[in-house]
Amino acid sequence: MPFYVYAWIACFASASTVIITKLTSKYSIKNPWLFNFLWAFVILLFTIPLSIYNHAGFPKDWLPIIIAGVFGALWNILYIQSMYKIDVSTLSPLFNFRLVFAVIIGSVFFQEQLTSYQFMLFIAILIGGIFATFDERLSIKSFFKPAIGIGLLAMLFLALNNASIKVALVHNGIWTANLWMSIVTVLTLLPTFYFFKKDVSKVNFKQFLPVLGMGVLQTVTNVAGNIAYSANLSITSLIMAVPLSMIIVFLFSIFAPSILEKHPIKVYVIRFSSALFMIWAALQLSR
Repeated sequence: MPFYVYAWIACFASASTVIITKLTSKYSIKNPWLFNFLWAFVILLFTIPLSIYNHAGFPKDWLPIIIAGVFGALWNILYIQSMYKIDVSTLSPLFNFRLVFAVIIGSVFFQEQLTSYQFMLFIAILIGGIFATFDERLSIKSFFKPAIGIGLLAMLFLALNNASIKVALVHNGIWTANLWMSIVTVLTLLPTFYFFKKDVSKVNFKQFLPVLGMGVLQTVTNVAGNIAYSANLSITSLIMAVPLSMIIVFLFSIFAPSILEKHPIKVYVIRFSSALFMIWAALQLSR
């Protein structure tokens, strides 16, 4: 298949994961700590056989793998926590802040020089992020809520996780790194058992099923995305930037408003416009 087909498959699988995550948090698993651990555990279950099949072994350089795994756990925690508190159409645009943090991290830790144009793009993404959080009140105060802070902190740890992964891959194979980073992530999350131990026995297969589906979709996203990126980075990046999850949520708001979220059309116009503006700035920043 052409690379762009893989890119669209990855984009759709990623958007579907976001929607299932929100639906699960809203209707199935009420404890975010339990949801978070189950998700990380399912990802590990899918990672183990794929890694063994691709001849994963023991790491040659443990430190970046441990750091990446810990940052991955912190990303998981904060992302799931924010999913319980924020609309999908608000949370999705915040992913563009990951590139802002990535550039800053590159400047601080890898001596990559920042340009005045990059600073302008930072400001553009910040402004877009403020408008992307607007609700019916159309107030700038909506950006300065604790829930938005949790979402932004999640993006910071995601950027740190990505930076650590790049270092981990210098001396370790991709499948070895993936396997052990997943193991470290789950081990890091073990202490959170205290926050969901009373709910473990209450989870049934019906509740676990969407988390299993998320694991399948995440695997599809990773495999299809990697194939597409290896063939054409720029076009794949454009396709992956399409805010499909926001489009799906908007359609739900029209045809099934009680399922996910419901806002006036003007709110979605502002959020979509802001998201597209942020995506443009983020793509410029990634060049």
